[in-house]
Amino acid sequence: MATAGPSMNNNLLDGVELTSANVEQAVLQFYQSSAMQETHKWLTLAQLSPQAWSFCWDLITPDKKHEVQFFGASCLAVKVTRCWGELRPEQFPGLRKRLLDIMTSYQGPKIVLTRICVAVSGLVIHCVPDHWPEPITDIISMFQPQLSGPSPNYRSLTLLLELLTVIPEEFSTLLLSSNRRSIVRNSFSSSLSTVLPFLLGVMAHHGQEGASTEATLQACKCVQAWVQFGVPMESCDPVVDRLLQCVGDEELQDTVIEALSSLVSHPDTHKYPQRLMGVLKKILPLDTMLHQYMAEGSYEMCLPVLSLFITFGESHSRLLIDWSTSSSEGRDVVLRLVTAILAASSCHAQFPTQETISEMPFGFWYILQDDIIACEPEQYQQCVALFGPVYTALVNAMLNKSMYDPKDGEWSADQRESLRCYRTDIADTIMYSFNILRDGLLHSLLQHLDSAISGCLNSPTAWPPLEACLHAWYAVAESLADSEEEEANPLLSMFLAKLPVIPFHNNTRVISTALDCIGGFSDWLAMHPQLLPHVTPIVTSALASSELSMAATMALKDISRDCTDSMKPYAEQVISSIQQSLTSGTLNTGECVRLMYPLGKMLSLLPPHQILPRLEPLLASHMQALDQLSKSPADQNSKNRIIFVLKLLTMLFTTLDIARREDDQPESECGPLVDPGSGESIQQPVFLILKQCLPVYHAICANYSTDPDITEAVCTNLKQGVSTLQDDMRPLTQEVLTLSLACYRATPQPAALELAKQFFIMYGREAEMETPLRSLLAELCSISLATIQTASLSDHADLIDCFYSMLGQVLKKQPGLFLCPNLDTNLLMQAAISCLTMPEQHPVKSVAGFLNHLISVSREVEPLVPIVNTHGEQLFMQVIKCVGGDASRSYIDYFTDILLALNKKYFDNLCRYMNSMVTTDNFPTELCSREAKEHFARSVLKERANKRKLQETVREFSLLSRGLLGSEYAAQLVQLGL
Repeated sequence: MATAGPSMNNNLLDGVELTSANVEQAVLQFYQSSAMQETHKWLTLAQLSPQAWSFCWDLITPDKKHEVQFFGASCLAVKVTRCWGELRPEQFPGLRKRLLDIMTSYQGPKIVLTRICVAVSGLVIHCVPDHWPEPITDIISMFQPQLSGPSPNYRSLTLLLELLTVIPEEFSTLLLSSNRRSIVRNSFSSSLSTVLPFLLGVMAHHGQEGASTEATLQACKCVQAWVQFGVPMESCDPVVDRLLQCVGDEELQDTVIEALSSLVSHPDTHKYPQRLMGVLKKILPLDTMLHQYMAEGSYEMCLPVLSLFITFGESHSRLLIDWSTSSSEGRDVVLRLVTAILAASSCHAQFPTQETISEMPFGFWYILQDDIIACEPEQYQQCVALFGPVYTALVNAMLNKSMYDPKDGEWSADQRESLRCYRTDIADTIMYSFNILRDGLLHSLLQHLDSAISGCLNSPTAWPPLEACLHAWYAVAESLADSEEEEANPLLSMFLAKLPVIPFHNNTRVISTALDCIGGFSDWLAMHPQLLPHVTPIVTSALASSELSMAATMALKDISRDCTDSMKPYAEQVISSIQQSLTSGTLNTGECVRLMYPLGKMLSLLPPHQILPRLEPLLASHMQALDQLSKSPADQNSKNRIIFVLKLLTMLFTTLDIARREDDQPESECGPLVDPGSGESIQQPVFLILKQCLPVYHAICANYSTDPDITEAVCTNLKQGVSTLQDDMRPLTQEVLTLSLACYRATPQPAALELAKQFFIMYGREAEMETPLRSLLAELCSISLATIQTASLSDHADLIDCFYSMLGQVLKKQPGLFLCPNLDTNLLMQAAISCLTMPEQHPVKSVAGFLNHLISVSREVEPLVPIVNTHGEQLFMQVIKCVGGDASRSYIDYFTDILLALNKKYFDNLCRYMNSMVTTDNFPTELCSREAKEHFARSVLKERANKRKLQETVREFSLLSRGLLGSEYAAQLVQLGL
């Protein structure tokens, strides 16, 4: 039926005439043949064709098969909702009559009737109010004769309710301009006075003899759909009353409560606090149903009522606070609601195997405490007194709910993952509770800890409460550490002092959580180093266990990072423990690499002459293996071992630094290292290791010259060495640069550029380094530009990003390095201009930054001016094309920076470029008139300082060029500042 690349010509689609018979044949073919994809494509295009207005009616006739009728109704819905612009206003009345006639007379399947209702809904939305002033009233009146009298026609009733439900649903999904949406919303809001009494009348018959439960159910759904238009609060009571009368029917319960949830969560309801309080009083008696279901263990039956309570609480938490602190009646009502939600959070069943409702209130507890801490001091104190016991009970419940089930080994993987996420939410909730309870929470947790310790001493199997309590301490650790007022809190010292006396009984879960606590409190331990003797042995003793090694290595890394100076008395002990762990063979590769971080920190605390002797037993085997592997034939196993050793050394280089420079300390203040004992100069251990390794690195890179993983690992290692050594690296500079260039020649990649960038930054301003660095820059540019041309730009996105980022740094630090005769600036600029249209963000940002720096710096370095003069117009025209649609709109600010730089530094040139742009027809797109471009040019040229205004001008021109100016989408983007 279809061919590749479908074409339309008059009444033909892919050579097939668009008649009802041919479309019917295609529908039947779709359901009966194997060529479903091609037929579906043809039918989709047929639906969108102008001829569909004619053939769709023929397909809905009763003599057609149901699948054909369904396609005809769907086609009709698509045309009315999506292709309304194809009709002229004089055609609207005829379409309305025909649609209403076919809807009321259709006797086929409900699924087809629903699609017809969608079409009628689209008609209503597009016609109201100019072409159909009161559609809702007219439709209800049209059905009234069938609904009045002693024997109403229930088919007509359900049809009317279906249509009234679909209309607001279609309004929510139909694509309309913001102005049109506002007009339709206002019209529908005014129709509430007609719709609601009708629906309430339908629900009033519920429970009567002969009444249709299906009609009542549909009426409840209809109420839920219409409340989005804002039920007047003065009309709210009868709606709530009628819905609550239906809540006892299990068939209606879910729908009724969803309708109530939609009503109470409407954004306008908070404007009427007293009426909203009345609604809350009406729905609160539902808590008896909630408590009854929970007492029976029917937790899933609690979902609708609980969802209603949580929706009310989350939507009006600020009002709950005001009510509870203004009157005793308000306090009682609010506490009843909060107590019901608390009951769900603390239900006595195991999550997730026995219940899943306790995770629903997490958001409510966060919102409530967030609004409490935002209160004025007087009201805040009232809230703490009122809600403090609630949050205390919540914490106690969370401690119970977060306990592991000793039999969770029988759980599925999904259940274990659900519990992990649930415990994370519990940890967050306990952390929020600290904002309300403060020291009260810490006292409570200490009591729980004492109780759990006693329980474990009596019975080793009673470990879950102990682990849960430690998990709670871990939850508050980070917030406590960041709080200056908690620095001297004795309760924290009491907790950490208890860790050594905990009866772990070799329970890996308890020990692992204790290790997490120690790592979490590392910042706090740095302020209280006297507690380190209590916790350090726990960490070091756990390193030897394969089950605990991950938590132990992470905790040791945390405390060695934050408590470096305070760890000096324990450095030997830690180093010995690390040595035993690394040689035990129980750690995986990631844990071995992680241990090099604290190892470097601890070694840096030793006297310099002791460092290498302590390090040699750990590194000797790795260094020997690296040397042997560099001479062996390349294979995967050898490659993996080489990368592992390089990662070990890289992590060691990160922290093994006896100079211990501050981050903001200038290099000039760092003199040569001197042994305080002998007065002799000493060398950094990293320098000595690198000096020994460099010949091996050369051999490895030669052996694996085409392997990007190896060269990346080598360059990353060298980069870290340079970062640690800084100017101490100078004697090895030439050898490292030679190696990095060899790596880049063999396999161009970002790691080598990052390494080279370090040297440009460190030595770019030194006269004796100018010639070799110019040569290096020219070589790197030549290799990079040749590589970029070998494939599509996106294939080299990371390389382009790093390359132009490096060039930008060079321009900032030492633009004179660009004055090299071997540097092909023409090719460099052409490549940069081409890269501006890339779809990837990072390379575009780096390239634009480079061009911006070049334009700005060139006025200070005269030989760079010809580069800008030569390529300026080409660059400008490319920027305008990008703004006009050749690049993502999210990159507009990068292009604005280039225009601003040209405006500041090359104003005369920019005026000429603008004139060329204005006089070029259909540029950047055919949507840009000459007048629009002239206005754009004037606006840009006058903004030489105000970047924000220039951004707004460029964004507006971009929307114009793309045909989006004035659209709802564009209005939303402007609101978001995009």
